Amino acid sequence: MSYLDRVRRREGALADALYRIYKAMQRLNVPEVPLLYAFLAKERVARRHVGGWIKRKFYDEPLFRRQCQICGRGLCLFDGIPAIWGGLSIDIGKNVVMHGTSTLVGAKVFANPRLIIGDRSHCGSYFSVAVGADVTIGSDVLIGNRVALFAYDSHPRDPTQRAAGLPAEPASSRPIVIEDGAWICMGAIILKGVTIGRNAIVAAGAVVVENVPADSVVGGNPARVLSGPPGRSRQARSGQA
Repeated sequence: MSYLDRVRRREGALADALYRIYKAMQRLNVPEVPLLYAFLAKERVARRHVGGWIKRKFYDEPLFRRQCQICGRGLCLFDGIPAIWGGLSIDIGKNVVMHGTSTLVGAKVFANPRLIIGDRSHCGSYFSVAVGADVTIGSDVLIGNRVALFAYDSHPRDPTQRAAGLPAEPASSRPIVIEDGAWICMGAIILKGVTIGRNAIVAAGAVVVENVPADSVVGGNPARVLSGPPGRSRQARSGQA
């Protein structure tokens, strides 16, 4: 047993004294010098912002653009470079915002799975997408944090095939389309074959298994329409009256 272990166990007078000194040092607070620490706080913020900007512009964004087949100007990355798996073809429009915590996966059973993101769209932190048949995200789409799109099953339904490590059949995949102006809130899950209509809103935590009408709001598991397009809602109320 080392002497450090004896100190931790406080075995003996000297070990006990050293342990007490260590604990006192842990509780020690250095007196604050107002002007000095005000300067250091601002210096820390400035260093992080400037250093982060340099890393994004001269390292992260150029490397990510090289992994895209098409990438418009104005790309803005935060928190590093998204993880890209499989032979995924990525087409990105202008002024798109993405996060390095995202995971973009292309199914190996397809020759050229494509992820398409339109102009001025924002994909939040921890965004994930599994692409078999194409996944298309329109322009001016807002995707919140921890949103997941699954256009491909990844694993077969048969347990024997799963145990053998086989991929799901290509027929298990259907395209996902998110039309212009849609808002997908935090934690939502959109499954294969779904089209999210123009300007529609998917509530936080919703699991979407069917098409979402344009200008509507859906929520729940499975997601259902909570409110329809304003014009249709007024017409419905008029009809009921």
